[in-house]
Amino acid sequence: MCPLSQCKSGETVFVRGITGGCRLRGKLQAMGIMPGEALRVISDGGGPLVIETKGIKLAIGNGMAQQIMVSCDCACPHRETNCACQS
Repeated sequence: MCPLSQCKSGETVFVRGITGGCRLRGKLQAMGIMPGEALRVISDGGGPLVIETKGIKLAIGNGMAQQIMVSCDCACPHRETNCACQS
């Protein structure tokens, strides 16, 4: 597990948790970023991190990306059959 800010372009990762406070968690939830969601890193250099989730591209500042903990594999118990994380 690592912060989203350490991911590289082209990687697809899954949100494991958010280490920030309730305001940050609320803002990210409104953007569709919550535990279990798949994120694809579009661009990781020289400014905001550009990610894609559910077909929507978002720019995330480095400070915010530092608070989003991700891993490379899906921990959803339904990952072999109906995993919403993989859609």
